[in-house]
Amino acid sequence: MTDAAPQARAEVRVGVRGDQLSIAIEGALVLETVGAVYESLAAPLRRAPRGVALDLSGVTRLDASGVAIPVHLFRYTKAAGGTFALSGVSGERQLLIDLALRGQDPGPRKAPPGAVRVVGAWAGDIWTILTDLLRFSGEVSIIALQIVRRPRLLRWKDTVAAVARHGADAVPVVGLLGLLVGAIIAFQTYDPMAKYGAKLQVADVVAVSIVRELGPLITAIILAGRSGSAFAAEIGTMKVTQELDALRTFGLDPVRFLVVPRMLATLLVTPLLSVYASILGVLGGFLVLGPKGITFMQYALEVRAALTIGGYMQGLGKAAVFALLVSGIGCLAGLRTGQGPSAVGRAATRAVVAGIVAIVVADSVLGSFFYTLGI
Repeated sequence: MTDAAPQARAEVRVGVRGDQLSIAIEGALVLETVGAVYESLAAPLRRAPRGVALDLSGVTRLDASGVAIPVHLFRYTKAAGGTFALSGVSGERQLLIDLALRGQDPGPRKAPPGAVRVVGAWAGDIWTILTDLLRFSGEVSIIALQIVRRPRLLRWKDTVAAVARHGADAVPVVGLLGLLVGAIIAFQTYDPMAKYGAKLQVADVVAVSIVRELGPLITAIILAGRSGSAFAAEIGTMKVTQELDALRTFGLDPVRFLVVPRMLATLLVTPLLSVYASILGVLGGFLVLGPKGITFMQYALEVRAALTIGGYMQGLGKAAVFALLVSGIGCLAGLRTGQGPSAVGRAATRAVVAGIVAIVVADSVLGSFFYTLGI
């Protein structure tokens, strides 16, 4: 039967010379003794010394855990603006400690960026996004012209599948919101207009606001949340998994292969969904006015008198522009996806936020444009 190995021990001697701390360690500076050494040094270090001189000449054993002691003292003194001196080591021990101390100097604290720098960074980001969007728009336009000349270049199966996924699947929620919005407008406008004997003119308000404005807007916002985020997530995942690089390796353009079918499908279904939302919105207005004594024939004739071909085409034009914005921004966000597990989530969020902002801005611009034309 063999005797148990002797327990490792370390002795710490601390001396003070003015604002300098002298520390000498004897024994084994290994994993078993590091904790006790830390506790021995805690009280002397509270005096905030300006310098530390560490003597390891009495150390009989030193391992990677023991190196943490000189590293701790080095970082402590450097952070306090003091000096650190090490003695009593040579050869492999000196090399081990030097490697551990390499890069331990505390870096200068960065000053918070000023307002000018923050504004400049935002401007740079916006400029980058605009240039990427312009380049992307040009590339899509060129490929679209090629497809017009040679329709076989378009992946028709993917286009039809995208129409079903992003068009037919959105019918229930688009119809529900259109119906409710029409009913809400009728609720909110009936009492004020009834005071002036204009109950029937509520149908005018519902029809014009839904067909010209809210029908395309509701449809586009729903598609931005459904289709825009889906485009960004699908293409972004393919980029993270390097499937886009594989397509380019085989000579396939990701824009023609992935982007154009999705954009074309969105362009086809968005005006149809907008018309569907407008019809149900107008119907929602009648569900409120019907119990008030207005017949369906009166309501339908008033809606017909309020709407014009120009107003109807205005809603379709807005829906088409919104479709291009939503699909283009979603696909571009997917192509610009970075690396990492959270990159796809950030791309989807960016696609939804940027898509909704673009929809609102485009709606204000188009509204002003059509008003100027008198439509």
